[in-house]
Amino acid sequence: MADTVSIPADVAHAFTDAWCTTVITSDVAASLGCTEVDALTGLLRALGAEQAADEWTDAHAQDDEPNDPHFLGTVPVDASLAVDGMHWSPGPADAHDGR
Repeated sequence: MADTVSIPADVAHAFTDAWCTTVITSDVAASLGCTEVDALTGLLRALGAEQAADEWTDAHAQDDEPNDPHFLGTVPVDASLAVDGMHWSPGPADAHDGR
């Protein structure tokens, strides 16, 4: 069972006001790891900022790779993924020659 903490209302409001803006979400979300965005959205949800939490997850997911938990894209069933560092790209078998 998790311990409960008390956060003063003015601190909670200041936090959500600072972290629940479109600008900061779009600028920062993609640079966070999945664990980091999950921790942030968990706190936002605990503070009652459900929509902001969803926006953070959605903004983060736009740059997630197919093997990441928040990935929203589609990968063709027959795709063979070639790993290039931390980014994936279609492997040679997936290249389309326009035919």
